[in-house]
Amino acid sequence: MTGILAGILVALLWRRLTARNLPAFAAHAVVLLVALLLGAALGLAFPAVNEGLVWLAKQLTEQAVIGGGLFGVLNRGLLPIGLHQVPNTIMWFVAGECSNGVRGDIPCFLVAHDPSAGSFTTGFYPIALGALPAAALAMWRTALPEQRKRTGQLLGTAALMSFCFGVTEPSELLFAFAAWPLYIAHALLTGTSLALVNALGIKEGFVFSAGALDFGLNFPIATRPLLLLPIAVAYAAIYYVLFKWAILRFDLPTPGRSDACDPATDDSDDDVHRPVPHSPPAESAERDPSHTAAATLPPREAQPAHAHSTRSST
Repeated sequence: MTGILAGILVALLWRRLTARNLPAFAAHAVVLLVALLLGAALGLAFPAVNEGLVWLAKQLTEQAVIGGGLFGVLNRGLLPIGLHQVPNTIMWFVAGECSNGVRGDIPCFLVAHDPSAGSFTTGFYPIALGALPAAALAMWRTALPEQRKRTGQLLGTAALMSFCFGVTEPSELLFAFAAWPLYIAHALLTGTSLALVNALGIKEGFVFSAGALDFGLNFPIATRPLLLLPIAVAYAAIYYVLFKWAILRFDLPTPGRSDACDPATDDSDDDVHRPVPHSPPAESAERDPSHTAAATLPPREAQPAHAHSTRSST
């Protein structure tokens, strides 16, 4: 985070300096000096920022329903820029303490088998198992007919990754930037999922992510895990209806809805636009069969002129 902030500030400074028509060497020197000073200042300020993050994590852990909901929104909201790992690290491996000095939501669930652990992991199961595969299905159904085959291959792979292994980024990044209103709704719905499962007392952690693999492996030590299945089905229905309606109503540019289509990769069965190899007309070959035969015969070897004359004289 410190590096990102320093980079943004230096970029803004560079724009202001270049607007003043300073010499190049002077602008580079000023930017270098300011970058060093800002990097040092932000590095010195990081302990205070870290304490603030830990305090916020403590407040979230004390209120599982509200805290889980806020964490879910923050987690998905920061994913497109890659900063979701900051709250993940704090909530999953730092905040909260259980028996034998074990800290973090995931270690407390997997190692200490704490029945109260899993408040910040359980709610991701309905999203990965049901919601995002249903969103992929809705995007495929709303794709243009001529692009549906290619889009289905892309969305089908993303849906399987989400369902089987809980890897949701291939699905989410398909609409996070191109159809950002859908992503805002997705972040908010993820927060409601975490709040709902915490209110119902469902607890299930994961080793890798909230997919079917971790669901089965951690099933024996989970609390009320079967309730996750109907919740996943409910979220799948919500996502399918919401995504299909929003895409068609607002003409959102989700995968497969671009008007430009490359003829080389067109999925339609029409061969009109496909190039056909050039071949000579059949009529010309029928008119002059010797031309075809001559073209196929190997060339004769050249004979010396004196041999021809000798043969003719005899």
